[in-house]
Amino acid sequence: MKKENIYKNILGLTHEDTALMLGIGDGQWSMYVSGKRALPLSATEQLTKVLTHLKEKKSVCKESHAITQAEQQRLQEKWQYDYAGIQLKLLKIAKELDQIEKIRTEAFAALEVAAFLEQQKEYENRATLIRNIRIRATNILKKHHLYAVASLQLKKEQLEMLKNKLEQKIKESKNEL
Repeated sequence: MKKENIYKNILGLTHEDTALMLGIGDGQWSMYVSGKRALPLSATEQLTKVLTHLKEKKSVCKESHAITQAEQQRLQEKWQYDYAGIQLKLLKIAKELDQIEKIRTEAFAALEVAAFLEQQKEYENRATLIRNIRIRATNILKKHHLYAVASLQLKKEQLEMLKNKLEQKIKESKNEL
C-alpha cells in the first residue's frame, strides 16, 4: 500500500487512471504495486517515460501555469479584501479607544470635582450632589475599566501586526505575478 501512495503522490493519478494510462488492468497494477508481479514491457516503458518526464519537468504546461496565475490573482484579491477589513477594524478600535479614554477622563474629572466640593465649606449642604457625582463616576469607571482599555490596545496591536504581515504578503505576491 505504501508504494501505491508513492505512485499516487508522484503521478497524481488514481489507481484506476494509472492502470488505464499504462494500458493494463486494475488487478495487474495492484499486483505490481504490492510487489507480487512485474509489469508488461510496454507498461514498464510507459511508466518510465512518464516518471522521467515528471522528474525532468523543464517546462510547465499551459494549464498548470494558467491555474497557478488565477490562484495567485484570487489570493491577491482575498488578501486585499482582508487588508481592507483589518484597516476598518483598526479604525473602529481606535475610535472606541478614544471614546473610552474621553469617558474615563471625564469620570476622573468628576471625581476631582466631588473631592473639591467636599473640601469646600460653602457646599456642605450638597452632600447628596457629591454622593451622586461619585456614584455616577465610579459606575462609569467600572463600566469602562482599565482592563477594557488594555484589551482593546492589545487587539489593536494584534491587528496592526496582521496588517503589516498582509502588506508584506501582498507585496511578495505582486512580485510573483
